[in-house]
Amino acid sequence: MRAKNIGKNSFVSVFAQALIILAGFFSQRVINLKLGTELVGLNGVASNVIAIFSVSELGLSTAIVFHLYRAIAEGEEKKQAALTNLYRRAYYVVAGVIAVLGFSFLPFVHLFLRENHFSPSYVRLIYGLWLVKTILGYLLSYKRSIVIADQREYVSSLATMAVSILNYVSVIVIVMIWENYEWALGIGIIFEAIVNLGLAIYVDKTWPYLKKYRKQKVDQGLVKSVFADVKNLFVTRIAQKLLGCTDNLITSSFISLSVVGFYSNYCLITQSLINVMQALSGALQPTVGNLIVEGDKKRDGELLQTFTFVYFLLGAVILCGVTALASLFVGEIWLREEFLLPQMTVMLIAFNCLLYVLVLPVGTFVSASGLFRPEKRVAMTAAIVNLVLSLALVRPMGLNGVLLGTLVAYVILFLGKSFAFYHFYLEKSMGSYVLQMAQYVVLSAGEALLCAFLTGKICQGFSVLNFILAVMLCVALPSGINLLLYFRSARFQASLRFLEKYAKRE
Repeated sequence: MRAKNIGKNSFVSVFAQALIILAGFFSQRVINLKLGTELVGLNGVASNVIAIFSVSELGLSTAIVFHLYRAIAEGEEKKQAALTNLYRRAYYVVAGVIAVLGFSFLPFVHLFLRENHFSPSYVRLIYGLWLVKTILGYLLSYKRSIVIADQREYVSSLATMAVSILNYVSVIVIVMIWENYEWALGIGIIFEAIVNLGLAIYVDKTWPYLKKYRKQKVDQGLVKSVFADVKNLFVTRIAQKLLGCTDNLITSSFISLSVVGFYSNYCLITQSLINVMQALSGALQPTVGNLIVEGDKKRDGELLQTFTFVYFLLGAVILCGVTALASLFVGEIWLREEFLLPQMTVMLIAFNCLLYVLVLPVGTFVSASGLFRPEKRVAMTAAIVNLVLSLALVRPMGLNGVLLGTLVAYVILFLGKSFAFYHFYLEKSMGSYVLQMAQYVVLSAGEALLCAFLTGKICQGFSVLNFILAVMLCVALPSGINLLLYFRSARFQASLRFLEKYAKRE
């Protein structure tokens, strides 16, 4: 039971992300070419501001799903219902807090946008629509917790796919025909409400006892345990929001909104790749959570190294592809040359993407093992370093300075989370794990530089055929080198055994 859905979760999550990515690129192309790069930047800033307000979520989702793992493993229906009821009531409060904070900020949101041609009223309208969409999401999506904890992440992935594709299609059709982005956002809100209501109906039918025990309350001991975790997660969530949302805000405030738009185009590429990796991580987390409940620390440490190795293999391909191909894709295939960023900036974006991917495995294990207190210290340290460095470097170095601040923050996140898991859970030194990661990063960087050099030779005269050859090179070169180096290693063999083991499960 504990891992039977891992294959289905992973496949559906990745498939859903692939479709979302495809629709997302078409949608952003239409916005760039029809309405301009500044609107892309406005979207990025508006969504980032709201994401900061969403910190009032407090980490409830992570804390309650963590406690649901044991309740589901032990078949305690009343406890599952009580936790879901607590989640519902808390999310209603969260939606109210976001509404108050978000609408209070409405008159001032335009002050964060430098060098743009939008009127304050239009900026407020777009921001307001994003805010309504976020609030409705909290009111309608709380039932996802039981879906995720019961290892049916694929159901949540399908719902997310439906919402995203309907949103993107509405943007493509309405912007192309009427060039009206606010209509598209409004229709997207309706689509999202319908899909979330459909997911709620599915949950009620699949777990009927949730409705039967709708008034079941959590006992005080469990409430204290949940909110003790929430207190730690609250700080972590603040830090994560600051780390994830400050780049666009600093860039729009100190440089210009159009630069945010250019950066957002490249971020769509890297974020799409990150979303695929997060989908894999999300599919694995319930399995990791159920395994950690069993308390076999030796096996858990080996499993972390296995997952990290797999993420390194995929991350090396991502780094090579973004470094060598992102600007070719943006300038020659997706958009036009005027949307390009300097190659040094692209390399920093690509490297930050790699570091984010490599932090995912240890982050999954830290969350699944309930190490929320040490995690909060790590996250806050990384966020503060990112903010201070980005503000210090943005004037002398521009966007590159902001990205350097983020890079240092990701290094701190990796080191801190690794220490937390190895010291507090495995009770051993993290030295060998960190050395492995350093080896992975250096090797990936060398492969990326080699791919960039060879791709420049292949695509001197651009053609679709040359681009396809370059893509094949960026996949084959790092994969070939890494498999050649690690084929006989225990990490590679453990990865094969893991895949073979779970491929046989129904």
